[in-house]
Amino acid sequence: MLPVYPDVKPNPLQNANLCSRVFFWWLNPLFKIGHKRRLEEDDMYSVLPEDRSKHLGEELQGCWDKEVSRAEKDARKPSLTKAIIKCYWKSYVVLGVFTLIEEGTKIIQPIFLGKIINYFENHDPTNAVALHEAYIYATVLTVCTLILAILHHLYFYHVQCAGMRLRVAMCHMIYQKALRLSNVAMGKTTTGQIVNLLSNDVNKFDQVTMFLHFLWAGPLQAIAVTALLWMEIGISCLAGIAVLIILLPLQSCIGKLFSSFRSKTAAFTDVRIRTMNEVITGIRIIKMYAWEKSFADLITHLRRKEISKILSSSYLRGMNLASFFVASKIIIFVTFTTYVLLGNVITASHVFVVVSLYGSVRLTVTLFFPAAIEKVSEAVISIQRIKNFLLLDEISQRTPQRPSDGKTIVHVQDVTAFWDKTSETPTLQDLSFTVRPGELLAVIGPVGAGKSSLLSTVLGELPRSRGLVSVHGRIAYVSQQPWVFSGTVRSNILFGKKYEKERYEKVIKACALRKDLQLLEDGDLTVIGDRGATLSGGQKARVNLARAVYQDADIYLLDDPLSAVDAEVGRHLFELCICQTLHEKITILVTHQLQYLKAASQILILKDGKMVQKGTYTEFLKSGVDFGSLLKTENEEADQSPAPGSPVLRTRSFSESSIWSQQSSRPSLKDGVQEVQEVAYVLQDWWLSYWANEQSALNVMVNGTENVTEKVDLAWYLGIYSGLTVATVLFGIVRSLLVFYVLVHSSQTLHNKMFESILRAPVLFFDRNPTGRILNRFSKDIGHMDDLLPLTFLDFLQTFLQVLGVVGVAVAVIPWITIPLIPLGILFFVLRWYFLETSRDVKRLESTTRSPVFSHLSSSLQGLWTIRAYKAEERFQELFDAHQDLHSEAWFLFLTTSRWFAVRLDAICAIFVIIIAFGSLILATTVDAGQVGLALSYALTLMGMFQWCVRQSAEVENMMISVERVMEYTDLEKEAPWEYQNRPPPNWPQDGTIVFDNVNFSYSLDGPLVLKHLTALIKSKEKVGIVGRTGAGKSSLISALFRLSEPEGKIWIDKILTTEIGLHDLRKKMSIIPQEPVLFTGTMRKNLDPFNEHTDEELWNALTEVQLKEAIEELPGKLDTELAESGSNFSVGQRQLVCLARAILRRNRILIIDEATANVDPRTDELIQKKIREKFAQCTVLTIAHRLNTIIDSDKIMVLDSGRLKEYDEPYVLLQNEESLFHKMVQQLGKAEAAALTETAKQEYFKRNYPDITHRDHVVMNASNGQPSAFTIFETAL
Repeated sequence: MLPVYPDVKPNPLQNANLCSRVFFWWLNPLFKIGHKRRLEEDDMYSVLPEDRSKHLGEELQGCWDKEVSRAEKDARKPSLTKAIIKCYWKSYVVLGVFTLIEEGTKIIQPIFLGKIINYFENHDPTNAVALHEAYIYATVLTVCTLILAILHHLYFYHVQCAGMRLRVAMCHMIYQKALRLSNVAMGKTTTGQIVNLLSNDVNKFDQVTMFLHFLWAGPLQAIAVTALLWMEIGISCLAGIAVLIILLPLQSCIGKLFSSFRSKTAAFTDVRIRTMNEVITGIRIIKMYAWEKSFADLITHLRRKEISKILSSSYLRGMNLASFFVASKIIIFVTFTTYVLLGNVITASHVFVVVSLYGSVRLTVTLFFPAAIEKVSEAVISIQRIKNFLLLDEISQRTPQRPSDGKTIVHVQDVTAFWDKTSETPTLQDLSFTVRPGELLAVIGPVGAGKSSLLSTVLGELPRSRGLVSVHGRIAYVSQQPWVFSGTVRSNILFGKKYEKERYEKVIKACALRKDLQLLEDGDLTVIGDRGATLSGGQKARVNLARAVYQDADIYLLDDPLSAVDAEVGRHLFELCICQTLHEKITILVTHQLQYLKAASQILILKDGKMVQKGTYTEFLKSGVDFGSLLKTENEEADQSPAPGSPVLRTRSFSESSIWSQQSSRPSLKDGVQEVQEVAYVLQDWWLSYWANEQSALNVMVNGTENVTEKVDLAWYLGIYSGLTVATVLFGIVRSLLVFYVLVHSSQTLHNKMFESILRAPVLFFDRNPTGRILNRFSKDIGHMDDLLPLTFLDFLQTFLQVLGVVGVAVAVIPWITIPLIPLGILFFVLRWYFLETSRDVKRLESTTRSPVFSHLSSSLQGLWTIRAYKAEERFQELFDAHQDLHSEAWFLFLTTSRWFAVRLDAICAIFVIIIAFGSLILATTVDAGQVGLALSYALTLMGMFQWCVRQSAEVENMMISVERVMEYTDLEKEAPWEYQNRPPPNWPQDGTIVFDNVNFSYSLDGPLVLKHLTALIKSKEKVGIVGRTGAGKSSLISALFRLSEPEGKIWIDKILTTEIGLHDLRKKMSIIPQEPVLFTGTMRKNLDPFNEHTDEELWNALTEVQLKEAIEELPGKLDTELAESGSNFSVGQRQLVCLARAILRRNRILIIDEATANVDPRTDELIQKKIREKFAQCTVLTIAHRLNTIIDSDKIMVLDSGRLKEYDEPYVLLQNEESLFHKMVQQLGKAEAAALTETAKQEYFKRNYPDITHRDHVVMNASNGQPSAFTIFETAL
């Protein structure tokens, strides 16, 4: 396995001094590098020792284990929350002190602001003492501002680190649990759900830790502010506090409603992404069946349900955000209306002390406190989901593997086992056998007999309900569906073992991999991964086998490794690898290749989980046992379903304007509302200031003569004030809802465009882009556009307009402030540009280092049995921790670089506050109290708000990358149209004649030709077998026929050129039984007939034909039973039979069979062949085959080699020519098999060409029923 990171830079934070830690100076070298060039992974600093995944995971796991055992003692359910608190409470409580100091400082600020305004109200140029005091107050105000600038970012840095630690620890535990899940538990969850826990649920910990302290700080601060307000304006403050108290439950209600919508949305999103995963993995089949429209309808339906929930939750979120921005306005309005109606006189100091006090509490009480409630409720749901996962059943204690110094043996006695404990029929029943070193046990039987289940019992994967399984020795296991993980071919074979050249070369030779490795660009150092996209099925199977052989284990469990390879390679693997290399080992081989049974020490025949017969090859020949009853098939074990892989960033730039044009479909209305709202927002405060100044002017005039206070016209001032408040609230809410509406609808439009574009993309696109990358667009990027982008954009917009308002007011009050503002503005823009250069790279690194974490999880879940069989859990856990540490390095930089920037932005704001405070004192004679109050109170709100606004602007820019990535997929290269104007006649093709005229075929314009100058005629109703070794171009011929890529040359079907009709018109008229049978989540009915074109009777008839009727009737909902993910509750053979049923239903003139019987037993193979002869007698049939006995009775054989048509004639004619490739292929099967095949070919040849000559009957009949004896078939095959 490849090391995740070879060498890492030491973390400078470990040796940084206090000043450097406070101002994040230790990051300066990184910013210098980021300014000069693009940052790469090796520029990142190593993760701090206390933040390592292994350390954090083990610490939390310890607390969880204690909690579980304590809960068992107390007979209660264990609480994951308790375990988390126990593990982290000390370090987290310390951070509460930061909160206390910060919030305390915020409350003190308005008091000193009031003192400064007082100085202006009672301004006396001759009073030096008052001026001296005013300077002291201004200094204290400045110090408070600086304390806030520093403390705020230190606090948030530390709480985000706490969130990161909790998330990393939880991921470690989830992965560790995933490796231990029992197969019953795997049935209760899906790969998608586990990936979701790791991608979505754990992220809630990053968010909840940031706000948790405000649950107590909010109420405490509210009490302190109430006391200060009482001292300032008396009983009137209670009116404002009452509004606050009313607003809080309203906000928390909205928060709770929101979280209930979120959990519903999450469920819809899960279903959509799971379906999307199936569409992407099964895209070849969907295209060949022309089922795109059916899936488009399905995804559109799912998306519509999801969007309606997203819109509801978005509107709630919009209301919450709007309430945050207008709450303080409503509170101040109610407070001062009450104040003047009680007969009090408004003064500037009262107004702005009250405004500032409410301002100080506004953020905490109306944003952080509700956010804390919302995040806690979200975290509770996530903790519950994670807890349920952590409490799933684990694999029971393994059958002990004795050290190999003792005697190795596999002994199974009277074993009965159930996959599903609720089922009445056991998977395996009363099985007994013993295998010793040097013995080969061959296990045969029909589809669904329990062959793979037998191996899983020996592995310890299938829990036995009774009986004894005794396994002494180290196990190596080869799974039926080959598994490779991300890494080089060599690391896949070594699998953690040391590289020994001589032994390695022997294994490569035994597993017939040498030629394949020579063809790969970097030989065995070629990186494969994301489900091994670069290897063929046969190559993957051989890499799997090589891995097992290299382990040098004592016991080999081989689950049908010979099916995925052609006859020649199969023979090589059996003779050189299984019989020679493993001849001293215990080997249990599940196989459908009956020709190899001669070499087996024992043969075990299974049917319906029971042992029909056991013995040696010779004993079978003597006993003449009847296999006739073996035809009936049952459900077999559930396979591990493939899962989404890993996202990889690819960049292609779109202009910002083109993206915004997509996003903003109603710009004029939206922008108008924005501006009106912001003007009303500022005017409301300005009116209070104006009112106070007018009142103050009146006081001074009247006081000039006698000590009387004359009041302003209350109705006029209060009326205007009320109007402005209503406008602020109304436009604030409308603005929020409008932004969410526009952006969520844009997301919906782009999703639909992208999905349509994906459906119309050629197959090449899916070959070049791993599933994970495409799926990432539909999950993460669309998730950002649905959820985070509208929220972040609205947040940015509101704060940006407020910042403009603040600066505008300050300039209006003290015009000369423009002079220092210009250099501050330049400094800000330079700083932002300098920061974004590094920040973008850090964000990119965070994204690319996150992908391997998910890839590794998905890959591990696919190869779970293999990992456990080789006892490689610990190694994979270490690899996962290494991936996590690499991501933590990037995440840590992401946190610290944004704090570096924020501290500097708040420093700019602090300078701005200092300039206003001291500037207004210097210009005391030219400004009045109301103006100073307005400018200073606004400037104080700039602290925090300005840096938040700038960071949100950067965040919006980052989110636009998601929009770019989605837009990139809305404009993909398209296949030819599905339908043209000139459509073929409805009854076309009537004959099914196919003509290939000088056809060249390549999967891409720049790719190599995989078919070269192919010319052939396939007559109506002809049965043609297509053979050739791996990579000869057999499947490419089918791809050319279905136009999965456009062929050069001409292909005619019944005199119509295939390139001149629409793809759907072409593909609907041909049926295919594919190599890998694909079923989709949904009902069996939908899988057979997605467009509801057939009656139930027709569906049942088709299922009866393929002998699946009984299996389907046993399902709870029969045809309407929902299938498991990718149909994994059916065995591979049964899935293949469903594909045959689809072909029977379609009733097309042309049938193509692509190695369809590679994974099924001879009995099912026989059944499929028989049905094809019966049902498709009037059709043209093309069969690609590994097993030559399935196509020996064809009318013609097409032999392909390196993309060229080498031979094309009747099988018997080809066999007469000893130089022919086909003759050589048949001879490689062994004398007996070759003789049997030649005889069959001869009889078929005479039957076709000389029907009058009757041959003697060569089929032995079973006396009882006149049917050929199954044993005879078995014997002939041998």
